Parts: sequence; C-alpha cells; structure tokens
Amino acid sequence: MSGNDRPPWIGESPSWAGPGKHALPPRPDPQTGEPFPPRGLGYLGRDDTPDTDPYRETRLSRKPKPPPGMGPTLAWHRPNKRMRHLTTLGAFGFLVIGGSLLGLLDGDSPFEWLLWWQSWILIIVFTILIGGPFSTIVHSAGADWLQVQRLRWGVTKSNFVKLYELTKIDVSHGGTTFHLYLSDGERAVERSFEELQVDRRVWDLVYNGVLHSVASGATVTTKAAGILELSHVPGLKFRNPYTEGGK
Repeated sequence: MSGNDRPPWIGESPSWAGPGKHALPPRPDPQTGEPFPPRGLGYLGRDDTPDTDPYRETRLSRKPKPPPGMGPTLAWHRPNKRMRHLTTLGAFGFLVIGGSLLGLLDGDSPFEWLLWWQSWILIIVFTILIGGPFSTIVHSAGADWLQVQRLRWGVTKSNFVKLYELTKIDVSHGGTTFHLYLSDGERAVERSFEELQVDRRVWDLVYNGVLHSVASGATVTTKAAGILELSHVPGLKFRNPYTEGGK
C-alpha cells in the first residue's frame, strides 16, 4: 500500500487520538454529518465527482430519501439512463459474440445460429436478466446508515443497516468480485465492493462505521479483516489475520 493510499490518521498523531476506540476517526453527527469521515482503506474505485461522472444521476429529484427515523442522506449513487443502456448493450453484445464464437468452434458459420428464431428469444431473455434494463440499484448513506434500494417496474424495495451498530462483518467471493456482508442484528445488507465503492463518499461513511463497530465488539471474519485492511488502523490494534492468526 503506497503512502497516497493511506488514510490521514495513519502515521500521524491527530488531536483526537487516544487508546482504544478513541483513536479512531470521530463519528459524524447523525444530522449534520460533521466531521465527515476521512478516506477509508481498501478503496479501489475512481475518485470522480458526481459532476464529472457521465453515468450517474445528479438531479436532486433522484436523490433517495433516508430510512424512516434516520438522519439525512449525505452520499448516494444512482446510475442514469446512459449507464443502463450501456449495460444492456454490453450484455447483448456479449451474448451475440459468445454464441458466434461457439458456432465457429463447432465448425459452423459464426452467424448461422442467428437465423433461428429460438436464438433471438434466448438472447432477449438473457439480455434482460444480465443487463437489467428495467431495474435500478441505488446506494445511499447517511452519517450512521447504509441503504440499498432496488427499483423495478415502478416498485421500490429498500433495506438498510445501522453502521455503528454492526454485529457481524463478513466478506465472500461471488462472480468476479468480493461481496461485503454487514448485519446490525436486525437487518443485513450484502453488496459487492464494486457497488459500494462506486461513490467515494459512500465508502468512507461505510468504512468509518465498520471501524467503530469492530472496536465495539462486532464479529469480523478473517477474510473481512484482511480485505478491509483492519490491521493498518492503529486504533483497533488489529493484527494481520494472514500473518499473525487474527484478532
């Protein structure tokens, strides 16, 4: 990990540093979001601002509402129509090219299979399943919560967790990426790192909540501790699980 990837508190002695949980970045106010958390470790996304990202919504009318009884939304990401169209076209192209390559490997014309009407039914069905043109996933975070919403056919399904009351933190491998599982004892959210890191501020809010929950006794698996780089956070006194056997 290079110096540029390290959060501000590593290698420094900030005024709020102290033993145990008090050595962590402070918890932001639930209503104002101040002070906003520093950059979290393990971030592999881009540092684009909403105004420079051509594939996300920036209209305030699209900003998700917070969960009932929780503070305001501080950071959010919702793909725009351009992104949904691009994803759908990508799924369509992947299926057509993949089918053509299979035909070529079988010694047939790479385009012969496209003359069958059954092939087009399969292409359309799997394009919808893979590309999801009729559904949208929205991620949002407040000072102490993370919310995931799925919008499909005009129906919105929501789920959220309280970031500073997490009881279990786990990481699993699914497809081509890792997924982060967060549970506060009542609810649970599981999303890929790629999705949670599509917005830098969402990740920073999530990561700070994870740190405080771990310091308060949340269960953390070995894989989660390693990928979240918890051993690099001085306030946790967390050993590297891959070299020293865990917490």
